[in-house]
Amino acid sequence: MRFIVVSILAVGITCAGNAQIAPTTVPLLNDSGASPHKDPNESAGQIKLPKWQTDNAKFRPTIYVDTPTESGQKDAVLSAAMTQSSLLWQMDETRTNNSNTGTGTVEDYGLNSDREESAGTGFKSSSSVPLDSWIYAAFDRLEAMGYFYTGSESIRPWTRLECARLLAEAHTNVDQGDEAPAALLAALDKELEHETSVIDGTVNTSAKLESAYARFTGITGTPLRDSFHFGQTLADDYGRPYGKGGNAISGASVQAEYGMFSIYMRGEYQYASAMPTYNATAQQTLAGYDGLPFGWNLRAGTTDRVRMLEAYVAMNVANWQLSFGQQALWWGPDRSTSLMLSNNSEAMPMLRLARVKPIKIPGILAWVGPLHVEAFMSREDGIHYVHLGPNYTTLYGNPSQGLNPPPYMWGATISIKPTENFELGFGHTVIFAGYGRPLNFKTFFHTFSVDGNGQAIDPGKRVTEFNLSYHLPGMRKSAILYSELMAWDDPIQGKFLARYAMDPGIYIPKVPGIKRLDLRAEGVYTDLPKLTYQAYFYSNARYAQGYTNYGQIIGSWIGRQGDGGQASSTYWFSARNKATVSYRKMSADKSFLQGGNLSDISGSVSWMVHQDVELSANFQYEQQKFPLLSSTGQSNFTTSLGIKLHPKAHIGSR
Repeated sequence: MRFIVVSILAVGITCAGNAQIAPTTVPLLNDSGASPHKDPNESAGQIKLPKWQTDNAKFRPTIYVDTPTESGQKDAVLSAAMTQSSLLWQMDETRTNNSNTGTGTVEDYGLNSDREESAGTGFKSSSSVPLDSWIYAAFDRLEAMGYFYTGSESIRPWTRLECARLLAEAHTNVDQGDEAPAALLAALDKELEHETSVIDGTVNTSAKLESAYARFTGITGTPLRDSFHFGQTLADDYGRPYGKGGNAISGASVQAEYGMFSIYMRGEYQYASAMPTYNATAQQTLAGYDGLPFGWNLRAGTTDRVRMLEAYVAMNVANWQLSFGQQALWWGPDRSTSLMLSNNSEAMPMLRLARVKPIKIPGILAWVGPLHVEAFMSREDGIHYVHLGPNYTTLYGNPSQGLNPPPYMWGATISIKPTENFELGFGHTVIFAGYGRPLNFKTFFHTFSVDGNGQAIDPGKRVTEFNLSYHLPGMRKSAILYSELMAWDDPIQGKFLARYAMDPGIYIPKVPGIKRLDLRAEGVYTDLPKLTYQAYFYSNARYAQGYTNYGQIIGSWIGRQGDGGQASSTYWFSARNKATVSYRKMSADKSFLQGGNLSDISGSVSWMVHQDVELSANFQYEQQKFPLLSSTGQSNFTTSLGIKLHPKAHIGSR
């Protein structure tokens, strides 16, 4: 067995930095250069808001400031000064020094309402922010605190230009009495500097090395990597392989834009130790239960390969971005799992059409609010078997070669926001065609059949999802509730509770009394009462390997008949420096392969030791008991160290 250690990490983290001081204010200047009066009856001291805010009664704050900042003041100060065209932020230290660790605040952001509209980006393309980027966590916190509302919680990834537009919206709505968003906005300003300049009119020509990274993961004890039958020790990690012993990755990502075109590539070297072999009884039981040869979703031996995580080209026409290549999607408001689409498996090659900026419907339908739409057509990989015949009793395939042609998948999703507090979404995916059924218009349109899945010719594996998120009344900046509801096969048949899997959750961006601490709790279950078939979710009679890509479930790690959830809390030292603890639990019903459970507790730290260098460390202790695998239960301990570089190398416009 060959083992390669791709990096040696020297961890020297110094927990330093001054605590943020409560913000003071600076005078606003009117067109003549004079300070406006504080009296609310006088218009000179009022701020002209963007049109979308003045059209919504709940978004009409009037901001007055009257305390000047003393000349030469060196205390850490959050100062907000809005004029008709700009929002000026000032801090004690320079932007360059503060942004080294992400603790600074925005300096001379120069906000104007045009940035929120970003009218000039309709034919400017940008790459999507990877699903594992820190940017989403920062925006999640800003959104939960009520600082923007035109983004979608349930459809990701977002393009970098869309992130810059949302950043402008957050700047406009920020509460100068709240110091929590200061560091978040500062870090996002630095990260999205180029995209902000493109919104302002800079030519969209750029190329850069986005990141270079390495990670070493060691696992002692017996891990699991089979949520289709039991569970997963590591989840939502782009389907990366892992095993008992040492595991390592090293990779890099690049991006480039030229007008209406963009390109993104992220590839890495992957090494994984072998997974422990199941006992003979488990192997025989699994083979009989699936009607497939044992081990179709497990990697035999070690893994030693170079792999492309994501790679695509994109073209933006009137804010509709068409992209082609390998891409990862996340549909749903939960963050610890997603029932429909997640990065739990490897990204699929696809043709994707996405509205990269929300649609504003005029007239009588304006009540729907910001509208987001996305659709794709993809190919499943690592699929070796299919059931053929009238009753799907004939198994075709072999373990050494994938199906040709493989199954295909199409999907579409839409979300609306009738109010700033409420988002409602709908999604649909279908696995269809492949070996034994050609990919053509006939098979595609058959997936819309209203006769259900109990037909002589299966229309495909159809999945329907509804999701919602809601800011609690009176707590708009304090808590957000959300859930995803997924129906397998026919969504309008059967009782509600016997049809929909769910994953309800709540996110509190600032724990009362500890404003740097957040709390997220999410439950998830596919073990519905009165299921007609065991392991109903993520399985299918025709597509024998179910809802998987390279053996890993495309949706949630909870598995085919399980329940559980995850609770986590993050302490935000700054936007980029944070520590998280979490607890996860999963139980499988006894009617499915004798059932079982796993639980783990984990902790992680991410720290910017330099403006271009990020170190991370993770640990996880897991206990599991699946009687079919072991009568006494098993455990494992996982440690991970990583380093990520964010080079300044950049070609093109700033």
